[in-house]
Amino acid sequence: MIQLHNRSVTRALIVDDDPEARQSYEYIIEELELDPLPVDGPLDNLPAFIKTIQPSDVLLCDYHLRLHNYATCDGDELVAECYKAKVPAVLCTTIADAVLRRDCLRYIPGLIKSGNPDPSQLVDGWDRCITEMNGRFDPARRPWRTLVRVAELDNQRQLVYVIVPPWDVRQKVPIETASLPPEIREHLVPDHRFHALVNTGADNHEDLFFESWEPE
Repeated sequence: MIQLHNRSVTRALIVDDDPEARQSYEYIIEELELDPLPVDGPLDNLPAFIKTIQPSDVLLCDYHLRLHNYATCDGDELVAECYKAKVPAVLCTTIADAVLRRDCLRYIPGLIKSGNPDPSQLVDGWDRCITEMNGRFDPARRPWRTLVRVAELDNQRQLVYVIVPPWDVRQKVPIETASLPPEIREHLVPDHRFHALVNTGADNHEDLFFESWEPE
């Protein structure tokens, strides 16, 4: 058992479409003196799965989950939904340039870019989740209402590039159009302006998230 803020954690769920990877994560979880629970899948009903998670549980999740029909979503969506349900979860990926959904990033404070995290990284990730759930944000993660301007569209790749003036007046930030609310997609033309909550303290454009879009 470990103590995270006011939570006594006894078990860690392991979500990965690769059985060997799930087994390797078990050893890391056991180092923390937690009970590992590999999730065999398939995860075809995300809300139902989240309801099975106990208050004393945390979750470790891989990014790619759709292979072999293991899940109907990838790890960024699963971890984001866990966060909304107050379940501390970390997302692990070995893909350095993995394109996570911008609407999910807001709910993934525990992002670990490693397929072999050490126990302290996991604890830090779960701790960051609970800290944010309690309303305390690292400066790089605090969302602020800010202006967002459409710079250009890439319909072939289904991307929109935006400028966030308080963050960088020149750098174009790519966003998957599928991650935007329908009422925002209707107004995606160059130079159109919106407002959204953005973590303008982020160091890199990969870490920028956007939520609560407001059409102008």
